[in-house]
Amino acid sequence: MKQIFVIYDDSKMPGKEIKTITGAKSYGETIFKRVTLKDRMEAEIVKEKQVLTVFNYKGEKDNAALFAALPLDKNTTIVHLYSNFGLKDTKAFSVLLKKAEFMNVSYTAFCDNKPAMSFLAGADDYKKAFDALIAGEYEAERIENEAFMDLSVRANFLTFITGGFDARFFNALAGDEYTVTKRSTKKEKIKAEYQFYYLLPETMKMWFVMPYDYKEDADGASYTMERFHMTDIAIRFVHGAVDEDELKDILDKLFYFINLRATKEVSSDVGKAVAKELYIDKLAARMEELKKYKEYEQFDSMIKMGTPYDGIADVVSKYEKLYEKLAVSNNRSYGKLAVGHGDLCFSNILYSKEAEILKLIDPKGALQEEELYTDPYYDLAKLSHSICGCYDFFNSGLYEISIKRDLKLDLTIDTDNTSYKEIFKSYLQENGYNYALVRLYEASLFLSMLPYHMDQPGKVFGFLLNAIKILDEVETCTKD
Repeated sequence: MKQIFVIYDDSKMPGKEIKTITGAKSYGETIFKRVTLKDRMEAEIVKEKQVLTVFNYKGEKDNAALFAALPLDKNTTIVHLYSNFGLKDTKAFSVLLKKAEFMNVSYTAFCDNKPAMSFLAGADDYKKAFDALIAGEYEAERIENEAFMDLSVRANFLTFITGGFDARFFNALAGDEYTVTKRSTKKEKIKAEYQFYYLLPETMKMWFVMPYDYKEDADGASYTMERFHMTDIAIRFVHGAVDEDELKDILDKLFYFINLRATKEVSSDVGKAVAKELYIDKLAARMEELKKYKEYEQFDSMIKMGTPYDGIADVVSKYEKLYEKLAVSNNRSYGKLAVGHGDLCFSNILYSKEAEILKLIDPKGALQEEELYTDPYYDLAKLSHSICGCYDFFNSGLYEISIKRDLKLDLTIDTDNTSYKEIFKSYLQENGYNYALVRLYEASLFLSMLPYHMDQPGKVFGFLLNAIKILDEVETCTKD
């Protein structure tokens, strides 16, 4: 039985059409469901026990290191795998690797008449074929397979990247090329999402993907939607593929939607009560939920040791004081409620730059008309936590928590969103919204989410540190 040495060839960069989604990242660096395609592929490769290593090849600069790493043992199969081929069938891929353990001749697995993965009998054969392999022109005995999808084809890339539905644990998403069916054991939630569309004012329906075919059974409920072959904005935003001009185009549409929303007059007391439930009561309830986790005490100690705050309760206290100052004592108007999406973050916004089409998905839901209405700032706070708060970068694991020389904690997010924040701030001001207030409400969102992401404690702590950064910025804004 032979051992296997795998070269993951990530030297081919995406073409112009794919770059509109991935930005300057390679295929291997593209993030799919929080994990890069390289790491996802490597996780599948190392499941095969005979694999020695996976060498990440980025281009000519790696030639010397690659040749030095090649095993001299002739009882080793060398596998050259191209990063622009995504896994369509992991079982079929596993079969290919298993065959490599017993190969006697070189062969190539093709996908759509292109070499996707080549197998060579040792380092000498690999070196002889190297130039042809790098050029993507090496051909050996063809082996049929169903393992791959050619991601250099834009339609395939969109199908692949939009097929990775990232639903919460209580949801299940399935579909085909034309439809998506969302199912959950939480019947009332699914029914509320379905009913939401049909309760909307006619002038707002154009912005949402229409659900249909609602069904209930003993195990749950479901509805179906048309599948739009567009990426959500979050995917492109974390890849750096949304430039400032495109963000302005997106915000033009979103603020048109925001200004078009149906509103209703209410008493100031009613408006304040709605805001209090969203930004104060919900936070208090979520903090009680968070305390039930064993990690709470650890988080609390780390905040005490690594920040100027005396634990999580002190962070919440700072938020409540700023809320009193900005949202209660600052004469904010509460006489109007608006129909809200309820979760207007980038991952719930589908957008096609080419067609200039924007569609909203996964609203909070409503079972009756009055449940459509919410505080007008809430959707803006959700939007802010994607643009200003980098929420989608956390979801993609693009952040780092470190300890500085003074033993204080430092949160680093893999982006510079300064110009994007300024653009968003200008849109808020032009449309009559207070930037500091939006960010304050955004801080409550990060804090309120903590108990809902405890499957990833590191991300939860990142959210907590990010909320602190936001509160510090809001406090600075109030001193100006």
